[in-house]
Amino acid sequence: MRALLLGTFILRTATGTTGALLVFWTAHLRDRGTIQVSTADVAAISLAFYVTELLGSPIFGVLADQIGRKPVMLLGPLFGLVAVLITPFALTIPLLIATRLLEGSSTAASVPSILSYVAAQTSHDERLRGRVVTLFEVATLGGLLVAGTALAGPLYEIFGEVAFFINGAIYMLALALFAYGVKDHHSRPDGAAENRLRRYAHLFRQRGILLFVPTWVAINAIVGVWVPQGLYLLTGSSGVAANGQFLLSGFSPTMITSALAGLALIGGFGLFFWGNSFDRYRRTSVLLGGVVAFVVAMAAVWLLNRMTGSELPLIVGLLLILSGSMFFLAGATPAALGFLADVSERYKTDRSAVMGLYSIFLGLGQVIGTKVAGDVAATLGVDGLVYVTLGFLVIAGGALLVLRRVEHEILPPNARRGAAAH
Repeated sequence: MRALLLGTFILRTATGTTGALLVFWTAHLRDRGTIQVSTADVAAISLAFYVTELLGSPIFGVLADQIGRKPVMLLGPLFGLVAVLITPFALTIPLLIATRLLEGSSTAASVPSILSYVAAQTSHDERLRGRVVTLFEVATLGGLLVAGTALAGPLYEIFGEVAFFINGAIYMLALALFAYGVKDHHSRPDGAAENRLRRYAHLFRQRGILLFVPTWVAINAIVGVWVPQGLYLLTGSSGVAANGQFLLSGFSPTMITSALAGLALIGGFGLFFWGNSFDRYRRTSVLLGGVVAFVVAMAAVWLLNRMTGSELPLIVGLLLILSGSMFFLAGATPAALGFLADVSERYKTDRSAVMGLYSIFLGLGQVIGTKVAGDVAATLGVDGLVYVTLGFLVIAGGALLVLRRVEHEILPPNARRGAAAH
C-alpha cells in the first residue's frame, strides 16, 4: 500500500509536470511561428485529456477486472512515458492533441485499477479505508497541483526541451514502484469479456450508483466552474465589465496564490479529519455537510463581491467564513470515494469497474462546469459563477437526500454498521 500511494504521488507529479510543460511548449511553438494557436485549439488540446479519461476509464476498469489490476496499473505510467517523450516532436496541433489523448489514457488506466486495489485491501477496516482514500487524494492533488506544477517551470527554464525526457524518468520511477512494490493476486472471473461489458453497463442501472451520479457530477462541475475561470476573473484582466463587482477589480498574483494556499491548507486539514472519521459518520452525512458548506461559501463570496474594498473588518469576517467552509468541503472527495468503495463490496468481481466510475463522473462534471462557466462569466462575472454553483448544489443536494433515504438498501451490512447513528 505504501508503494501504491508513493507511486500514485510520483505518477501524478509526472502528469502535472507534463501538463505544465505542454503549456510552455505550445507557447514556444507559437512565439517561434511554428504553429498558429487559437482559443479553440487550446480548448481542443485541453478537452482531449478529459475525453480520453471519460471513454477509457470504463474500458480499463473492465480490463482490470478481467486480467488483473496490476497489469492495467502498469499501463498508466507507460502511456504517460510515451506521451511525454513524443511531446518535443509534436510540432502541429493534431500531434499536441495526440499527446493529451495518451496522457488521458494514462489516467484512465491507472485510477480504476489503483482505487480497486485500495477498496479490496481495506474492505476489512473502515478506519483504514478512510486513511488510505485520504492519502490517495493528498497524493493525487499534491502531485498534480503542487509538485508537478512547481517542478515544471524550473525544469523548462534550466533544461528546455530536455525537461520532457527528465520527466520521462519520473514516469519510470512510478512504473518501478507499481511493478516491484505492489503485490496483488488476481483470480480470473468467470464469463467472457462481452458478458462483463454487459455487466458493466448493468452497474449504471443500479439505484445506488444512479443516485450517486448527480451528486458527484454536480460537485465536480463546481470545481470546473471555479478553476480556472474564477481565478482568471480575480486577476481583473478578463475583459469582463466590473459593474460594481468587487472581485472583478483585480488582485495581484501574490495575493491570489497566497489566499489559495491558505484555503488549500485548511482543506488539507479537512481531508485528514474526515478521512479518519469513516467509522463515525455516514458517507452521505459528510457529503451533505460538504453541500451545505458550499452554500455557505457561495453566500460569503456573493457578499464579498458586494464590498467596495474599504470594509476591512467585514471582508476579514467573510474570508474567515469562507475558510471555515473549506474544512467541511474537503470531506466530499474522500466520502465519495468511500461510498463507491462500499458499493464495490457488492460487486467484488467488478471492483475496478465500480471504482472507475469515480474518474468518469469526475471528468464529466469538470467538462460540464468548464463549459458553463465560460458562457456565464463573460456576461455576469463572479456573480454568474455563484448562481451557476448554487444551481449545481440544488441538483447535488436533492439527489443526495434521496440517496440517504435508501442507502441502507444499497450498501452491504459491514458498510452500514459503524456509522448507523450518524
